[in-house]
Amino acid sequence: MNNLTIRILSAGVMLPIAVGAILYGGLPYFLLVVLMAGLILFEWDNICEGRTPWLLFAVQVAGLLAAAYATSEAISPKGEWVAAYVAVLLLVAWRSGASLVWGLVGLLYAVLPGVGLIYLRHYEEQGGLIVLWMMIIVWSMDTGAYFAGKKIGGPKLAPRISPKKTWAGLIGGMVFAGITGTLAAYVMAFTPLLMMAVAACLMALWSQVGDLVESALKRHFNVKDSGAIIPGHGGVMDRVDGIIFVAPVVAAYYYFML
Repeated sequence: MNNLTIRILSAGVMLPIAVGAILYGGLPYFLLVVLMAGLILFEWDNICEGRTPWLLFAVQVAGLLAAAYATSEAISPKGEWVAAYVAVLLLVAWRSGASLVWGLVGLLYAVLPGVGLIYLRHYEEQGGLIVLWMMIIVWSMDTGAYFAGKKIGGPKLAPRISPKKTWAGLIGGMVFAGITGTLAAYVMAFTPLLMMAVAACLMALWSQVGDLVESALKRHFNVKDSGAIIPGHGGVMDRVDGIIFVAPVVAAYYYFML
């Protein structure tokens, strides 16, 4: 069984679970998001430290759970509690021999998309559709970039960071994401459609930035995949790198602009 077949089969299992949780919402969605963010933390620590500093990981997960719960219940965190938590996190990182900077950045890398996804799902009655629309765009970007890059090839996008990515893949992914994002917006009655089309293309581009950032991180630490939990796909970070970047931006837009 070749790698493409394995990737398709894995996606065939993961997609229905993700879509079902997004549309259903509630506890299943909350747990799925927290699980995703927790696995991102686990993989991040393994990449940056070459191991799992379990005490640091436990403190990071505690912060993740607190942030996720506060977001789901619309609780505003107190500044002094946040400051105290950050101090504890940095102390534990120092005591465990881990990097203070990478430990804090890793927490933000996992918590921000997790909080963004939970906030968006709770956004009025359209929350589930907003999350699903965003996911369709990111998935379309990945799919379009993969096939355009394979069929067209051409100049490399960022050869020092990710040698396989091409400009053709970037453009093909953005075009495909723009088309599917616009069609999905039409079905979901999101208007105006022109703004939705532009937003879809911009979100697709930003998701590619997330992909490149993760590639740069792995190259810096000389790691091929973030993990091996998903057959044919690598780790969780390898599959959700675009969502990690897009979800906080979309959530910030709905929070500050609407």
